Amino acid sequence: MAVAGVAKRYAQAAFAVAKEHNQLEHWEQRLPALEALASEAEVEEFIQNPAIPLEAKVQLVERLFPSEEDRFVRNLLILLLERGRWHQLRDVVEAFRQLLREARGVLEVELVTAVPLEAADVDRLRQELERRLQRPVQLHVHVDPELLGGAVLRIGDEVFDASVRTQLTALRRQLIGAAA
Repeated sequence: MAVAGVAKRYAQAAFAVAKEHNQLEHWEQRLPALEALASEAEVEEFIQNPAIPLEAKVQLVERLFPSEEDRFVRNLLILLLERGRWHQLRDVVEAFRQLLREARGVLEVELVTAVPLEAADVDRLRQELERRLQRPVQLHVHVDPELLGGAVLRIGDEVFDASVRTQLTALRRQLIGAAA
């Protein structure tokens, strides 16, 4: 899922800082912790409580990320707190991941099938896509029973629709057109 707007700008700024300080791998390792932080109900309640002063919230962030190595991660979190953007932390994390994938040349591909695929089939398809596209591929697989059969493959802005639903819809249109 693409993230846009303010969250993407925060992620771009954080990514630029991480890259400048050769900390991309460190940030990548911290992303799950940031996601967990954004998802934790007690933290969310604490952060969103207007009765708790900003200083206390900043102290919480400083306790959670005390090391010098986490200085820029901590700065991002404090910036989000100060600007009332804490609720966008998850989107910032997702946008940061997208920037990492782009920097590494990883192509995101979405596959929608009518039925679940075996893990071995998904892996074989990913390998074939990587071979044909000559790039690493991150394959996101979803199941949509309304496809009836076949699959839909999205690579960037291109969609390859080989679903039974689309074929039936096209056949229906042809039949209606032939009758008119």
